[in-house]
Amino acid sequence: MENFFLRLSCEHPSLPMAEVKAILEAEHIKYRLNFSPPCIFRFSSSKESIKTILKRSGMTFFGARELIFCDADYDSILKACRDVDWSFLHGKSFYVRVHRVLSSSTNLSTRILESMVGDVIYKSLNGSVKVNFKSPDEIIVGVLSGGNFVLGVFLGESCRRDFRFRWVGNRPFIHPSSLTPAISRLFVNLCRARPGGLFFDPFCGFGGFLIEAALIGCEVIGLDIDTKMIRGCLSNLKYFNLKNYNLILGDARNLPFKSVNFVATDPPYGRTASTKGMDLKSLIKYFLQDIYGLMSKDGYICIAGPTNVDLKNIGLDVGFKLVESHIMRVHKSLIREICVFKV
Repeated sequence: MENFFLRLSCEHPSLPMAEVKAILEAEHIKYRLNFSPPCIFRFSSSKESIKTILKRSGMTFFGARELIFCDADYDSILKACRDVDWSFLHGKSFYVRVHRVLSSSTNLSTRILESMVGDVIYKSLNGSVKVNFKSPDEIIVGVLSGGNFVLGVFLGESCRRDFRFRWVGNRPFIHPSSLTPAISRLFVNLCRARPGGLFFDPFCGFGGFLIEAALIGCEVIGLDIDTKMIRGCLSNLKYFNLKNYNLILGDARNLPFKSVNFVATDPPYGRTASTKGMDLKSLIKYFLQDIYGLMSKDGYICIAGPTNVDLKNIGLDVGFKLVESHIMRVHKSLIREICVFKV
């Protein structure tokens, strides 16, 4: 096992790390979690784990093989850099880039750190290495976070850039309440969906979750009670050239299945047309009761709802085991609770 770190999004205090853990669990990847400052995920695992996380994660920026983890002060960083065996850079080109998260260690200059680390590398190799900012063989990347400094060899960026192509506004059919591709991917990852598994969204709307689940290799099934939603969902799936899907016009309180592996959904709160006049709490309760007996033993369900619905206790009352719960502020009048359950 090698040591790695991921630079996570800072847009939520717990969800980015929860997503990475869920991906590792879904893909059955063994790892050891190391102490991690804010917006950083430090762990020991195989190099393949980094590729998998970067391919799937919606709340990770990049990954690196860790070389240094120390206190964020010039002396500690300089000493740690001098202790590194830089011979892997012999005859290669490189550059150093240092990031700062959440205004950490503002007494340190990222430019000075970049120059300082670069100088140590150059001198330790007696000049047998070149600095190249355009097309380097290796990028040495550091992050200041929570009074700590982590430095490593850049291994790649996540799939976040691909989300721009799938941005809600670029789809043939959109809805004002549609979640972003990154958040949709987050839900898919939190339900531990994995390639080849059966993914289901009982309130599929225009298909945001289905798109993301299909892209990681799931067979997807979407259900909605609204004909307009099903038609729009079909158009969106076709627009992204997805094949492994089935859509059903139906009621989430009466599911036409025998078994399902992974479920992620965001029920239509505030949209009475999509709930056929039923209040959201009752709708969620009926749905969870119906799907409880259909979930496979290794299956998970990720579901969201306004905090006043008390989603956590509804799931527990039905018989589900709570895996994790997160609070996400959407806007002043809506605070969303995201719960992950298993049988």
